[in-house]
Amino acid sequence: MTAPHGAAGPSSWTTDTLKTEEWLFPVTPEPAGSTGDGLAERARAALWHGTGFAVLRGLDLSGRTDRECVELCARTVEEVCGPAGPRLQRSAHELLTAATAPAVPRTPAPDSPAAPDGDDQTLLPHMDRGEGPEPPRLLALLCVRPAPEGGDSLLLSGPALRDRLAAERPETLKELHRDFRFGRGEGFDRVRPVFRFDGPALRVHYNRYWIARGQEETGAPFGPARRGALQAVEALLQDPALVLTLPLRRGDLLLVDNSSVLHGRTAFRNGGEPGAQRCYARVWAD
Repeated sequence: MTAPHGAAGPSSWTTDTLKTEEWLFPVTPEPAGSTGDGLAERARAALWHGTGFAVLRGLDLSGRTDRECVELCARTVEEVCGPAGPRLQRSAHELLTAATAPAVPRTPAPDSPAAPDGDDQTLLPHMDRGEGPEPPRLLALLCVRPAPEGGDSLLLSGPALRDRLAAERPETLKELHRDFRFGRGEGFDRVRPVFRFDGPALRVHYNRYWIARGQEETGAPFGPARRGALQAVEALLQDPALVLTLPLRRGDLLLVDNSSVLHGRTAFRNGGEPGAQRCYARVWAD
């Protein structure tokens, strides 16, 4: 059911209203395995009661292997989540490179244009689907090595996205509050709306690639209203007034409320030796 009201408060931000101090938290030198100085509490507040994302800037990665960086990411996430927060999905720890997590087309159409040779193409903002029956509540990305060129993170407030649609394309909300089928195949048939209200909180579940794959499995094309609603969302996912472009440095840990903030990245080009190419550690928690 479509709620008539918009989302208020810090979770509905645009690039003009967002303040750096609301989401960026420098890490001060502390004993290994500790964020110190109330950092975990401030990041937790930003995640669940503020902007829906946080960046811990400057984790010490010196002397660590890539795999050890994954474990540092996991330990830091546990500290930020606290004993009452989301639990780690231990099987979901990954090292993301162009080889292990290549870009996918916006839809699985065979005629989707290929990226230039050596480029991994832009990923528009989306939520992570995860491995379980429900999407993970928390996504964490630790920048182990940024790309030599490009690869900036993209972030978009789900409540702000809905607010814009309500103001400019209110007819789309009827479709976007109805169920879509996400995914394909055994264990991946998940049905839920793009937008739903959980009490006063707006939950956002958008990943065009998996929506397209789920629809393809049904064998029935979308009608004009549903297709138009998705096209309206796609247009706003490329609006610089809504999308924050965030270059992450080595040692930056990006934490995202996967039910509130959509994330993506710009195209990037790798170069040099394999050990110098773009690499991120990814951890999910729910």
